[in-house]
Amino acid sequence: MIFRLLRADFKKLKVGMWILVFLGPIGIFGLTTLNYMLRYEYLLRQSDDRWMQLLQQINLFLAPALLLGTVLLASSSATIEHETNAWKQVLALPISRVKVYCSKFIMISILLLIATVLMFIGTWFFGSLYGWEQNIPFKEIAINSFYPYFAAMPILAIQLWFSVTSFNQGTPLAVGIIGAVVSMYSYGGPEWLIWKWPLLQNKWEIPEISALLGIVVGGLIFLISVIHFDRKDVK
Repeated sequence: MIFRLLRADFKKLKVGMWILVFLGPIGIFGLTTLNYMLRYEYLLRQSDDRWMQLLQQINLFLAPALLLGTVLLASSSATIEHETNAWKQVLALPISRVKVYCSKFIMISILLLIATVLMFIGTWFFGSLYGWEQNIPFKEIAINSFYPYFAAMPILAIQLWFSVTSFNQGTPLAVGIIGAVVSMYSYGGPEWLIWKWPLLQNKWEIPEISALLGIVVGGLIFLISVIHFDRKDVK
């Protein structure tokens, strides 16, 4: 049943949502290209490790872009149902409300995962263009690409919850955009700040902690949201 719901949700996707999935990585590498064009010599002087310097620069754009993309995808997915008044029709069917909600979460997770895979491929390709005389650090590229995805799970859980239960998407969008902006200035912020986790910065200097926190806290928020959705009348 969940696969049938997923197929139905993917069929409902608007072209704009697919464009957003690809536009995020394109925008990040566009900004990174501009950054290197304008400050190439300066950036190379900052570190002897060219690849690590590149990953740091990409991460500056990746975290807020990932959070903003999460916000827009969650809101767009909920808007499709709200505008067509489809919630009542779907929930009137002999289908578990939990499965309906889980399908939305999985769908957005897949879309974000596609963007994450594009980030991994794009980072490898971008660095290879410069022909740096270093072995390509595939492990570090994977960490920089995929860990922010896992660390952003609480944001996805919150935004989907907020978007699905709010007919007016202005408030969820405003909250999400503010969160994305906060992430840009959260270096050195408190460890409990969930918008900081996609930056992979923590006092222990262990990026796995940020990813693990995202998975655990995101799972808890998702569980609470599922229970709430199962009991709430959605208009």
